Amino acid sequence: MQKYNIKIFSAAKKDLMDIVDYINTLSPQSAMHQYDNIIEKIGSLESMPERCPLLKDNLLRIRGYRMLIADNYIVFFIIAGNTVQIRRILYGGRKYDWLL
Repeated sequence: MQKYNIKIFSAAKKDLMDIVDYINTLSPQSAMHQYDNIIEKIGSLESMPERCPLLKDNLLRIRGYRMLIADNYIVFFIIAGNTVQIRRILYGGRKYDWLL
């Protein structure tokens, strides 16, 4: 089984820090739990990232965008060779197509 490298883009890092900062205002314990959960889910992409579906939007599908659900958040990524590029991490209820 092929093992993929994971690269988290700066926009995705900022998204994650914004998520943690927001949740931290409500509950520091929940913020750390959510951070750990998202990082664990991203780590699972080292093997079989193709298990995650391509996006339904035609333009984003053509560009190779896939999504991974992590509780209420969506991790958007592209597979480029042997690297999984984490592009954005957004709240699942948010309209995202113009952000990618």
